[in-house]
Parts: sequence; structure tokens; C-alpha cells
Amino acid sequence: MNALTNHHPLLNITRIVVALKDAVIGHTIDYHTSTSSTMRIAHRLAEDASTRSGTLVVAEEQTAGMGRLQRRWEAPMAQALLVSLILKNEHLPSNLAHLPMMAGVAAVRAIAAELSELIDELGLKWPNDIMLGEDLAHARKVGGVLIETSYVHEQPQYAIVGIGINVNQLPDALPEVPPEAPRPTSLRLAIGRMVDRTSLLIALCRAWEDLLLTSMHDIYQEWRNLLLTLGQPVTVLFHRDGHRQLHGVAVDVTVDGALVVVDEAGRSHLLDAGDVTTRLP
Repeated sequence: MNALTNHHPLLNITRIVVALKDAVIGHTIDYHTSTSSTMRIAHRLAEDASTRSGTLVVAEEQTAGMGRLQRRWEAPMAQALLVSLILKNEHLPSNLAHLPMMAGVAAVRAIAAELSELIDELGLKWPNDIMLGEDLAHARKVGGVLIETSYVHEQPQYAIVGIGINVNQLPDALPEVPPEAPRPTSLRLAIGRMVDRTSLLIALCRAWEDLLLTSMHDIYQEWRNLLLTLGQPVTVLFHRDGHRQLHGVAVDVTVDGALVVVDEAGRSHLLDAGDVTTRLP
């Protein structure tokens, strides 16, 4: 298909169902042509005890989606991959801080499996951005991850893993982002042709299923190796502390996913993803 065509086919649900009918992840597809938010639907389904872990909520269009820090994540009809995965106890890691790692690695693996020419450009920006580019200064955001967890009596009942990937958008269809956020792009813009979203969704489910059989040590190492943030100077914005900022270098990440930043005075700071945003100085 010519890269300039504006025809965007819908996901082939029949293909997806056949490919994943015996899968642990994606065995059940809750499909919507348009919705305000796949995450909201997934929460409602997850509250029902009959909803199996591994169920996917998928939409062609999202009109009022929210990303991290309540940033809007909207997508035009049939151009992005918009998925919310329901995970219940049997598929939850013992440490829920590992879910963002699994989501980032699964997304990168899926894209690499379908578009091998992008393998050397794929990376992650801590904590939840899927990036294309050899270094953080020049990389553009192609997707993102959002994790939401429900607890009862301090015990996790389920988690919703939201993954959004810009697949076939041209520049005028990409989401608007705040100044401190990375500039967006799409897989189509990166390779110059349309991408099969159906195949990408199947690859994403298979990648997550593979991770269920992978040790968390290995997942952590793979996630860490994908982080473009490490070794880079960063400005940290603290959301719970007014306009406080921290300038330093991102030197490492812990096994729980916290970012280690060394400031200009040589002091180390351990930063949780829920509290801060990082950007280049």
C-alpha cells in the first residue's frame, strides 16, 4: 500500500481471534469501533469475576483517553493501536512495579518483530514512553504505557495495562503534547509505509505471553538496556512539590523501577515514576 494513501483499514478481528484462540494473552477480545477510553471499559470488565485474566479491550478510535499524569491520549479512527490488557492474580508479578517494565519490553519486542528495520532505533524513555531514535536528544515518542491497579484490603485484585502505539498517523493526525514532553511520531512516518495493525496486535499479545515465562531479572535487564534516559543529563519536575526542579544525570534504575539521579552536588536521588517528569535540560 502506498505510504501516501489515507485509507485506514479496521483491525481484522477474525484474524486476531483465530491467531489467539488458545493464547493466555488475548484469548478474549472486547472490540469497540469508538470509545472514550479503553481503560474505563477494562476496569468495568475486570470488576466482573467472570472476566478472565488476559482479556483485551481494543478500540479503533479513542476520544477521551488519559495517559500518565492525566494527559489526554486521543487517536483518530483506525490509525493507532489502542489496547488495555486485564491481568488478574495468576498473571500479576509478585512486585507490581515490574508491570511497566513488562509493558515497555513487550511493546518494543512486538514492534521489532513486525518491523525489523527499526530494531536499532527502538528504546524507552523512563518511565513509560516508547521511543524511536538512537539517543534521547533526537528520539521521538511512538507510544506510551499506563498501568492502573485495583486493591481490596491492600491486596491487588487486578491490573489494567494500557498500551498506545502511533501506527499509521501522518503528522496532522498525531496527538498534541505539552512542551516538556517528547515530540510524537508514528511507525508509518518512521518507515515510509503503512503498517499492519492486526499483525502488530497479535505480536504484542505473543510478546507479553513470552514474558510470563521469562524471569523478572532478565526482563529488568532488557528494560534497563532499552532506557535511553540512562547516562543523560535530565531536569526533573516534581508534581507534588510545586515548581521544584532537580538538575542532574540519570545514572541507573533500581529493580523496582525507580530512577537514580545524581545532582550537580554529587548527591543521589531515588525518584518514583508517579512523582516526577523528566526532560532534557
